[in-house]
Amino acid sequence: MGFMEIYKLHLDLVETYKEHKRCNSPYDTQRNYYRDQLLFTKDVAQRIFVLNQIVKIHEKERENLIQWCSETYFKRMSNKNS
Repeated sequence: MGFMEIYKLHLDLVETYKEHKRCNSPYDTQRNYYRDQLLFTKDVAQRIFVLNQIVKIHEKERENLIQWCSETYFKRMSNKNS
C-alpha cells in the first residue's frame, strides 16, 4: 500500500466520521486546529500524519460516548432490578 492509498483511506475515514457527527463537542477545537494544519502540509506523509491525528480525536470522542452509553445502560438495569 503506497502513500497515496493510505492518504485516500484516511480521507475517507475522516469524511465518514464527519458525516456521522451529530453535535458539537469539546474536541471540535482540536479537530479544527488539525484541519487548519492541513493547509500548511507540504507532502503526502505530512498530510497522513495530520489526518491520523484527526482520526485519533474522533476515536477518542467515540470511546467516551460508548463508555457513557454502557454506564447509563447498566445504571438503568440495576435500577430495574432493585
